[in-house]
Amino acid sequence: MIHRNLAVSLAMAGVYLGGAFALKYVERAGLLSPETSDRAFGVFIGLTLAVYANFLPKSLGNFRNPASALRMEQVLRVSGWAYMLGGLGYALTSVLPLPDAVPIALLGTATAYVLGYSAWAFLEHGPGKSRPT
Repeated sequence: MIHRNLAVSLAMAGVYLGGAFALKYVERAGLLSPETSDRAFGVFIGLTLAVYANFLPKSLGNFRNPASALRMEQVLRVSGWAYMLGGLGYALTSVLPLPDAVPIALLGTATAYVLGYSAWAFLEHGPGKSRPT
């Protein structure tokens, strides 16, 4: 029997690939210009990332240490918000007539923020850390 998480992941991968193939088919049929198809695919990528980011805070596993669980929950919530906003920004900037580097820079900024926040939370300042008095 397939594990539920694997089945959901495979279904989402199928939707993602199906959307990409559908856009390419519509472009080759002449219904969309290549630029419009690229912009639509950028919107599709951004919205997919935003939907995926909403599931991040719900993926907390089991922890033996309550302080580690609090830190991980905090990092997952911040990651979910950052990637949700990054995905929506990616979708929005894909529609606008901006250089291709702008949406990528938005996702790079979200990723840098998540990495920095994760390091900060786990190394020094996360919940459960006792502060010297």
